[in-house]
Amino acid sequence: MGLGVLHHGEGSHVFRPKQNLWSAAWVIWFAITIPLFLTLYVLTMHDGRWVPFLAAHIGLLLLFAAVGQRLKGAGVALAPDGIRERAYLGRVVFTPVDLVASVIVIQVFDSLSNEISHQLFMLDADGRTVLRLRGQLWHRADLTRITSFYSVPVHAPNEVLTWREVRRDHGSKLSWFERHALLTRALLVLGFLSIAVPSYAGIMAAIR
Repeated sequence: MGLGVLHHGEGSHVFRPKQNLWSAAWVIWFAITIPLFLTLYVLTMHDGRWVPFLAAHIGLLLLFAAVGQRLKGAGVALAPDGIRERAYLGRVVFTPVDLVASVIVIQVFDSLSNEISHQLFMLDADGRTVLRLRGQLWHRADLTRITSFYSVPVHAPNEVLTWREVRRDHGSKLSWFERHALLTRALLVLGFLSIAVPSYAGIMAAIR
C-alpha cells in the first residue's frame, strides 16, 4: 500500500517525512552489520562454517529492505473532507475534518541533539490528539503548510520547553511511550538484551 492511496480528490495535499532518514538508516545498518559479519566470516571461513552466517546476513538484509519499503510509504494527506494518515508500518487512518478543532505547535529543546524541534498537534474539541507530527521527522516548510491548511485556531507559543516540561504540561497529547520515558527506556534495554544475549551465545558456540 503506497502513498498513492493517500490522495483523495481535488484540493488534497500529500506530505511525506524526510527521505534522508531512510538513507541514514541504511548507513547505520551497514556500519553495524558489515564489520560484525566480516569478523564472523574470517573466523569460520577455514572450516566451512560461514554458510549459516551468510544466510543470516542475507536474511537480515532482506528483512531490513522489506521494512524500509513499508516505512517509505508513510505519509499524511490533508483534504477538504479530512486527514488520511499512514503511520510507519501502519494502515491508512481517516479523520473527518469536523473533528479538527485546533492546532498547537510546541517548540521543544532536545538535550541529546542540542537542537530545537517543532512538535505539531491537531486536536479535537476535547483536546484529544487527532494528528501528531514530530519535527525531527518532517520538513519545517511542510509543518508550516500543514499548520495552516484548515481554518481552525492555531496556537504557537514562543517559549521553548524541555521534554520534561512537555510531559508535565501536555502529557495528554503525547503517545504512551513519550509519557513514560523511563519505562520506555527500560523496555528498550530489555528488548535489546533479549536479542543480543542469545545471539552472542549462538555465535560463540558456532565459532568454537
